[in-house]
Parts: sequence; C-alpha cells; structure tokens
Amino acid sequence: MLNLRHGIYLIIFLMPLYFWRFSVFGMPMNILELMIYILLLIWIFNKARKGNFCLVLAKKLKSLYKNDFILLVGIIFLFLGVIISTTLSADLRASLGIFKGWFVSPFLFAFVFVNVIKKREHIILSLKSWLVSGTVVSLVGAYYLLNNDITFDGRLRAFFLSPNHLAMYLAPAFLIIFSFLLNRKKNSNLFSLAVFAVVLSSFYFTYSYGAFLGIFAGILYLVIKSKGLKIRNVYLLGFVVLLTLGMMLASSGKFGQIMNSENRSSFHSRVMIWNATEEIIKDNLFLGIGPGTFQETYLGYSEKFDEPYLEWAVPQPHNIFLAFYLQTGLIGFVGFLLILIWFFLDKDIKSTYPRSELEIVYIINAIMIYIIVHGFVDTTYWKNDLALMFWILVGIKFICRKRFNSRVKEL
Repeated sequence: MLNLRHGIYLIIFLMPLYFWRFSVFGMPMNILELMIYILLLIWIFNKARKGNFCLVLAKKLKSLYKNDFILLVGIIFLFLGVIISTTLSADLRASLGIFKGWFVSPFLFAFVFVNVIKKREHIILSLKSWLVSGTVVSLVGAYYLLNNDITFDGRLRAFFLSPNHLAMYLAPAFLIIFSFLLNRKKNSNLFSLAVFAVVLSSFYFTYSYGAFLGIFAGILYLVIKSKGLKIRNVYLLGFVVLLTLGMMLASSGKFGQIMNSENRSSFHSRVMIWNATEEIIKDNLFLGIGPGTFQETYLGYSEKFDEPYLEWAVPQPHNIFLAFYLQTGLIGFVGFLLILIWFFLDKDIKSTYPRSELEIVYIINAIMIYIIVHGFVDTTYWKNDLALMFWILVGIKFICRKRFNSRVKEL
C-alpha cells in the first residue's frame, strides 16, 4: 500500500505529463494514462494475490448502492451517455480517444485512489502533491514570463495551449495554499507565503477573468465556511473583493476588450459560440454529437448565422454544461448533474468531524465551486489533467463520506 500511495502522489504531481504522447501497438497513449494503467495493474495484482479482488469490487458496489446511490446512478448515466454518444460519433477515432483519456483513465485512477487512500494524512499528502505540482508549474510560468514568452495579447500560457488552460491548472493549487494559510495562521511561515505569492503571480498573468471569478467564489466559500462571518473576516472578504477587482482592472486592456462587445471581444465571441451550440443541441437533443466533434459540427453551422464567426478554432463550446450535454447526450448530462448534486449534498458532518477533517471537505468543495463558476465561460473538465482533477475531488469526497458513515455507526 505504501508504494501505491507514493504512486498516487507521483501521478498527481505529474499531471501535466499528458502532453508527452506516443503510441502503444498503434493505440494513442500519453505518460499520464500509462502511469494510471500501471498503478491499476499493480493494485489488481496485489488484490488478486491476496484472493480478494472480487470481494473488494463487491464491497465497493454495495457501499455505493447503500450510502452513495446518487453517485452510483450518476456514474452509470454519465458513462452510458458518453458510450452511446461515442458509438454514434461522426469521428469515432477522436471520440474513442477522448473516452479513454478523459473518462476511463481518470475514473480508474479515482477507483484505485479510494481503495488506497484511507487516512486523513493520506488525503492531505495528496492535496500537498497537487499544490507542489501547481507551484512547480507556476515557477515554470515565471520563467516564461521573465523571458517575455507570452501570447500576442500579453497573456501567460507557459507550455499550455492557452492562458485559460494554465489558469485552470493553477486555480486548485491557489485554493489549497489559501486554505492552508487561512486555517493555520499560527503555523504559517515565509515558505508558505512564498508559495502563495508564486502561484498567485503566474495565475494573475494569465488574465483569465473566468478563472478570477471562479477563484473569488472559492475563496468566498472558504472564508465563510472555515471562519464564519466575524468582523475580522468581513475585512478579509473586503480585501479579497478589492484584490479580485484590482486584478481585473490592472489588466485594463483585456478588461476593456471583454466589455467592448461591439468589436472582436472574447465575450462577444463566446456569445456567438453559445448561440451556435444552442442550434446544435436543438438538432441533437437526446444523443449528442460525440466527444471531440464540436469543432467540425460548429463550423458546419456557420451558414445559419448572418454574422460571421469571430472565432473559428473552437474545440469546445466554452461552457462545461453545454460541453457535457453535446458530447455525452442528455443521459450523460443528467449523470454529470447527479454527480454534482451528490458532491454538494453533504450530511451534517460538522458536529461529528473535527475541524482538521472539515478543512479537507471545505478545500475540495471550494475547488469544485471554482470548476463550476469558471465552467460557465470555459470547459473546465474536457482535458486530461482537468478530468483527472475532477475525479480526484469525487474520490476525496467519497472517502470523506465513508469515514463519516463509519463514525456515525460508532456513535
């Protein structure tokens, strides 16, 4: 179990390695997927050697059915929807690749995760691995920034395909270090503050306003839940509001471009994409169009609009809910919503768990809130690392629920 835990921490730390792609017997693969499959095989081998592999699966299904029925139904609907949509896809190869890399692989990692990570300290180490990964990426981003290796409009993207992708990767790390500082003031040190500053700096220079708003929502949740609305924390919230507005106004060029919807603004472009997405949904109301086929479908609908598209290279519809509806069909979309409902339908664990364990629940809730809020203007799931992040959050919440149920039985 010790080596498997280390493997889990390593995979979380190395999430950006999905960029390293190759083929195995003609099948597309990347380092992140390969590490997940190796981890799964080692776990299966250990369980099979002990002769309890089938027993573990049976217990997990029983536990899901008894304690997390909404999650079970949500997972079934989500995978059923994406399987149907993939089968009917116009680009079967692309859809199968996304199904494998953005659904099967992260789900398998989450399955191993909940069977290996048992204790609070294991979850904390997983979150710290996530934080260290974000910090290293932030340092790499700082290197790009110092070398003026930025986009044509002055935004930092580092080695990611876009500044928004970099912001999506750094946002969870930012919320993790913010929560650590918020809840452990007595133990805060210069190193923690330095990590906070490094992550914040690279995150800021992405100029991703959707990410800024998502982070603000996550911070607001953390402050209210962790500390309550005491006078000193009202001041803290005021500072966060001013900081968020300051980050947006400081990049006045980007802010002005977004607000000027009469020209080629990113907001105007998104509105056009959402209008086209609405038309696509009307024609594919139940089964969707298949994962990874939005770009071609979107371009095919350009003739339905009098105004030409402002943006032609659009692999995703810039909205997480629209992306799930279109690419997993109505069944998969309902499954995704059920998973979110399960995630936030927490029982009253405040009276049972000590604050140290509540901190974990608050962190993962804040990250999921960020994913949803930013997801209204971007697709904060449909990428290898982002999909893995989503299922890690689901896995941690499942472990927390399981530990809570065990405590209740002991009372």
